[in-house]
Amino acid sequence: MITFSRGLVLRSGERQLEFERDLGDGRVQFKYLDNFEICTFRMSKLYQDILDRRYIPAHVPAHSELSVDAQSQPLPAVLTEQQQALIAFRMRFVRALQDDGKSAPRTRTHRAIICQQVWDTWCTDEKNASALHLFRKPSVAAVEIWLAKFRQSDANPYVLLDRRSLVVRPKRFGADVEALVDDVLAKHYLKLNGVSAKKAHWLIEKLIERTNQQQGTSLAVPSESTVLRRVQSIPPYICDLKRIGVGYARNQWRYSLKGDQSTRIMERVEIDHTLLDIWVLDPRTGIPLGRPWITLVIDRFSGYLLGLYISFYGPSVATVASAIKESIRPKDGYIDMLRSPQLAWTAMGCAECYVVDNGLEFHAQQFQRIAWELRSDLIYNPVRSPWYKSSIERAIMESNRALPLQGKVHRPLANAVRMDPKKSAAVMFDDLCACLVEWASQLHPLRIHPKTLVRPWDLWEEARSAMPSPAFPPNLSGLELMCGLGAQRRVDGDGVFFNYLRFNSVELQDYRREHGSALRTEIRFNPEDLRQIFVQLPKARSWLTVPLQRSMFTCDQPMSLMQLQVLRAEAGRKLTKANAPEMLETALISLSERWQEATRRGVRKRQDKTLTRLQGMTSVPLTLTASATPAISQTPPLELSPAMYEALPSVIPFKTFSLDED
Repeated sequence: MITFSRGLVLRSGERQLEFERDLGDGRVQFKYLDNFEICTFRMSKLYQDILDRRYIPAHVPAHSELSVDAQSQPLPAVLTEQQQALIAFRMRFVRALQDDGKSAPRTRTHRAIICQQVWDTWCTDEKNASALHLFRKPSVAAVEIWLAKFRQSDANPYVLLDRRSLVVRPKRFGADVEALVDDVLAKHYLKLNGVSAKKAHWLIEKLIERTNQQQGTSLAVPSESTVLRRVQSIPPYICDLKRIGVGYARNQWRYSLKGDQSTRIMERVEIDHTLLDIWVLDPRTGIPLGRPWITLVIDRFSGYLLGLYISFYGPSVATVASAIKESIRPKDGYIDMLRSPQLAWTAMGCAECYVVDNGLEFHAQQFQRIAWELRSDLIYNPVRSPWYKSSIERAIMESNRALPLQGKVHRPLANAVRMDPKKSAAVMFDDLCACLVEWASQLHPLRIHPKTLVRPWDLWEEARSAMPSPAFPPNLSGLELMCGLGAQRRVDGDGVFFNYLRFNSVELQDYRREHGSALRTEIRFNPEDLRQIFVQLPKARSWLTVPLQRSMFTCDQPMSLMQLQVLRAEAGRKLTKANAPEMLETALISLSERWQEATRRGVRKRQDKTLTRLQGMTSVPLTLTASATPAISQTPPLELSPAMYEALPSVIPFKTFSLDED
């Protein structure tokens, strides 16, 4: 016990204060023992500081015989029924002798009479009938020992307990066996994927047998239950740390003290993304697009959602930058889109600090440049420690719970038919965006926190009225350029071709004419909007915005890279169903046969022309085919003189013939 009187000394760090005087109006004065400085305290505040261990009592008043160690032994918070009954039983005898000692000293005979009276009274009490078999009459010497301990402990009933249950019993094996057991457990049990406790006992047994053979000792082998108790005495955190890993132990045995230290809105903003558990349809064609990604931005102090971004491209610098842009911009247009909004979405402006995890997109140089552009700081949470940004994790969980059942992805169950979300999808992508905007601006701010019983809307509006006006960046074009994805493309007269889309402009062609017929440079594009790209001008060291010239699917409508790929894949499937490849192959084969036939006819004609030139060298008409008609000579018949007709039989004694004759 502590009394504010002479002799009380308090310790604060390395300095000590001694009680000086009580001023009588609830204030007391203490004196520093090193420089004798007098300090005045309010008694209530000083006592609370003593309870909070800011001041530690180093000495107690002189009239008390209590030592500091005895005073520091408090009454146990949990007592069994038997221990409580034992304290009450012994307190009867201690109080009887203590009250008797106030009048005059008594002999042991008189104390024995008092103890007998207390025993008779306790036995005749009906309340103690069930505990008669638990206690027996104590001797006078035992009661005197109880009284002495009770006085020395400053009337602490804890000293009347039976200390035998609190005695630490010595170990059953010696120091040599203890060292061997610790060595085996450290090498084989407390390691990654270590052996079991039973296997560790077998190793201990073999090690002790080998030690006895080598050193000639006779060490006893501990039993398996003894080794098991030793294993169970190891702290569970140490076991998980050594046997499973640091990440599992830190996650399993994590704890929270003060929690978040933010004191105002927009001081600490958390960002994260997840894959939504729903399939959506394309609003123009009705084709299932897949599961979109959602990126959320939330204020840690109030739990108010600052912005969101939905895309199909997945985690990237572009999606994170787009979510940050949506959190900065005023959102009156989104509220006007809703049917009957109850609340205004007043989140806008840049944050002081963004808290992210260790994703690759957050460690990119472009994301760091975005933070510099917004004059904001970055905090990276430890690896595999999502509880450091619990607000965004809880908001992500709620966003998935707010989704409808049509097209929702469920966890597969054993012995159950798995539902195909692609076939049950019934929500358009634009409807999904509108519903999530309504959830973020109307439903989430009105949820009551189960611990603090405060709504995010109330915290946000109350803190916003005391905060200065939000800060906006003067230009967002640089942000869009930094968050774009890069690629290398060739610039020629047709402009730039990217994913079968053509981008071109007059300014780009003027630059190409001045610096060469064709050049290869870097382009930047937003995967969520392919209506334009950024082309780097190498010599000018600047970027040029180049629009899309013609799209085969949409006209002046935003189209993402994922939508383009899905539309092209769907167009390919339609052509496959229409047997377009087979029809094309048949047409190609038919045209090839036609060309071959035409080629053969041309070759025959060329051969006929060559043989016709040799017709005069033989009496036999030379043709390419039997069905070919002999060529008729256009040369006039040879005219012979009468003398030649008379001499002709002697020159040609035989009759001329033809192949057509029989």
